[in-house]
Amino acid sequence: MAKIKAAFIGCGGRNGVHLQKCEAMGDVEYVGFCDIEEKKAYNYAERTKTDPEGKIFLNYKDLLANTNPEVIFIAVPPHQHGEIEPAIIEKGIPFLTEKPIALDMPTALRIEKMIKEKGIITATGFQDRYQNLTQIMKDYIKDKKVGLVTGAWYGGIPGAWWWRRMETSGGQLVEQNIHIFDQARYLFGEPLYVSCAGARGIVDGDKYGVPGYNVHDYSSAVIKFQSGVVATIFTACYAQGKSSMQSGMNIYCQDATLEYKLRNSLTIRDPQGEQYYERGEEQTGIMDKIFLDAIRTGDTSKILADYSEAVKSLRLCLACNESIETGKTIFF
Repeated sequence: MAKIKAAFIGCGGRNGVHLQKCEAMGDVEYVGFCDIEEKKAYNYAERTKTDPEGKIFLNYKDLLANTNPEVIFIAVPPHQHGEIEPAIIEKGIPFLTEKPIALDMPTALRIEKMIKEKGIITATGFQDRYQNLTQIMKDYIKDKKVGLVTGAWYGGIPGAWWWRRMETSGGQLVEQNIHIFDQARYLFGEPLYVSCAGARGIVDGDKYGVPGYNVHDYSSAVIKFQSGVVATIFTACYAQGKSSMQSGMNIYCQDATLEYKLRNSLTIRDPQGEQYYERGEEQTGIMDKIFLDAIRTGDTSKILADYSEAVKSLRLCLACNESIETGKTIFF
């Protein structure tokens, strides 16, 4: 089988994971690496033993003009989405983009429309849908009556400068906890409305070593789903020292409780006793293989989060931010 030709736009940590998975598959040829920091792109070429001559670019336009990839992996700061994708779509190249796919709905909807018009195969970085634990939960609750759900992403502040600014990341809820919100949509269906409260006041940017910090320190979103499920999802980035909260999700059925520890384990307690499951194969590799196989075969049925799915999860998270700012319940 011929190797699929891949290019990478953004040569930081997250695309580094995608690159690792591609290397493990062994059937990928690397035709271009793009990053505004040349050293990062060079490191990717060096890592893959790829001759950097003609394959290192500081601008995505130059990459697209001088290479012929069959697939592109995009992992850039959230505020940089909007121009890259249309240029790729215009050339008819399938792509996988990391989340969040944009910081506003007009941008996401414009790109979605272009994708549909061109018939481009896409995937987005909601890897938790591919986790064995998520699939176990989804299968288990399909015949169960679920009432309440709690979810949380609780931690500290990543080092990336753009993460700590609302205008460049959308805040923790949009940039990071969107994984839990997307997982909730995948398990419980579409939302009817959301009401969210958030606040600042714990994190001192200077004392925490994050100058320019202006995102919410914490928030709590209450979502009513069309299925009747009511979920409360917490988001917080003020943790220091031994302060801790379990990130993940608890699902409360009529006769069972599911306790999911984020990307770690799942415990189900029901009348039959207690069942414990550990996370299996790392989910990014599963996602990437399914995406590349879809490009080779044209069968997209196993892609669990294409661009249109990501648009819906973005809409939910942006609605949370809108609710925080306005104090209003946002209906869908």
